[in-house]
Amino acid sequence: MDFQKILPSILLCFLLIFESGCKPSSNSSPAKTAASVPPVTSGGSIHISGNLTYDFVSASTGKLNFEGTTQKPMRNVFVELLNAGDDSVVSSTSTDDLGAYDFSITSAGNIKLRIYAEMKSPWVIIQDNTNGNAEYALVTPAYSITASTVKDVRALSGWSGTNAAGSYNGTRVAAPFAMLDSIYTITSKIKSVRPAIVFPQLKVNWSLNNVGVNGDPTLGQIITSHYDSGTNQLYILGKADVDTDEYDNHVIVHEWGHFLEKNISRSDSMGGSHSFGDEKDMSLAFGEGWGNAISAMAFDPDVYYSDTSGSRQQSGFRISLESSADTNKGWFSEVSAQEILYDIYDSTNEAGDNLSLGIGPILDVLTGYQKTTPAVTSIFSFIYGLKLANPGLASDINTLVATKNIATITNPYGTAEVNNGGWDKNLPVYNSITLGGAAVPISLYGNFGSLNNFYGLYNAVFNNKYLRFTATTATTRLVVTSTDTFELEVSKLGAGAFAPQYQERTSAGVFGPFTYDIPTIAGQEYIVRILTDQDVVFANAIVTLTFTGTAR
Repeated sequence: MDFQKILPSILLCFLLIFESGCKPSSNSSPAKTAASVPPVTSGGSIHISGNLTYDFVSASTGKLNFEGTTQKPMRNVFVELLNAGDDSVVSSTSTDDLGAYDFSITSAGNIKLRIYAEMKSPWVIIQDNTNGNAEYALVTPAYSITASTVKDVRALSGWSGTNAAGSYNGTRVAAPFAMLDSIYTITSKIKSVRPAIVFPQLKVNWSLNNVGVNGDPTLGQIITSHYDSGTNQLYILGKADVDTDEYDNHVIVHEWGHFLEKNISRSDSMGGSHSFGDEKDMSLAFGEGWGNAISAMAFDPDVYYSDTSGSRQQSGFRISLESSADTNKGWFSEVSAQEILYDIYDSTNEAGDNLSLGIGPILDVLTGYQKTTPAVTSIFSFIYGLKLANPGLASDINTLVATKNIATITNPYGTAEVNNGGWDKNLPVYNSITLGGAAVPISLYGNFGSLNNFYGLYNAVFNNKYLRFTATTATTRLVVTSTDTFELEVSKLGAGAFAPQYQERTSAGVFGPFTYDIPTIAGQEYIVRILTDQDVVFANAIVTLTFTGTAR
């Protein structure tokens, strides 16, 4: 087959599916078959087979290398054989790991192929959030089939020219299939070791219009590539010469890792901005470290996270997820978390790393103890769960954790921790409230200042404190005094995400004391998270609070 001759028709149909709704709806009536077109039915001896590929552009240097474009198989993609006369579906299948498909028909006729950016198992769909969530698909022109025929199809990147002087001047047909294939890489790896894990349906929103602006996602204003826990979907950047992520395969799997964590495990992360070197809330640090680590596990031995951007996608960065500079080691560092997790997984051991467990035992902790821990999800809860499941490896686990300036973990609360991240008020990790006992003082750094450049953000470790208490009656009273405004959440963990049973947000300039009567269950432990209100300009850089608790 001369692909160049059919390329314009392929691209035309690719565009029409999204812009004019070529994919038939359940309410539409198919066009009548022209009398000159013979009917096509499946199950005969005439085979239409071939291989489906997409252009893959490497981002391994932190820049997209269009000059080194290669072709990769469209693995596990959903394909339909259409009757060219009325576009009715004759048969459907999914490609194998070589991108191969095979259909059979009973007699000669005219056919088309419709190739969806979709996998059926696990069910993943790539769609356009700026065009009514239309699903991406590639439709070939009509083929006249008189005997068994091989029809290979290649989805092109749309790029023309060199890295230094090229541009997208064709439809970016390959992009949806590149993202789909990155997700297939990690899902198939997980299924190979833990086949019982079930992935829920995932929709990935990608558009040429998706840009790093906060606003309306239907206009492409998605802030950044991210996992949205509210919709349980991914949103991926696609604006050429600004920031495109479809070929940044580590980015795709990182965001998918958040989807996995949320759906098979538990994530208590509050989200928000973060970067390497930050000292963040411990749940966020673990969650982001996990996203980074699983991307390295997916593409092992490629441990380099690349994120391309800028004119011709020739800017960006590239970092090692195993040995990147960890400038603030500790329980609050996503770099520390990612390197601990990857060292638990990988077979290449360095000083302090004597573990090579693969991804299976990590998944076991995520689906087990990490999902049910009474503490917030963090490196403490994960490592404690790993040691419970692997008691014979406790010494090696302790040694690895110590390389990141984290004390030996003996429970999910980090009670032995001595690394305060540069501020003594960060410890203890959890303060304990004794009902009927003395007041418990804590401090937050609530102003937008620059103490080590990490204070002042709502998700910084300095601005989040956790307290614990065990209820003895059906109502527990907390009394809080403060020198500034704050937000308070009270949760009973162990059976789901950090979904507060009780929330309060104080008014600007009103400092209490505040009395909160919280419905509780006797004998159950509750976690209090408190942080300053990031929407208020604070009078005080350091906010001091006291907690007292009584049974009611």
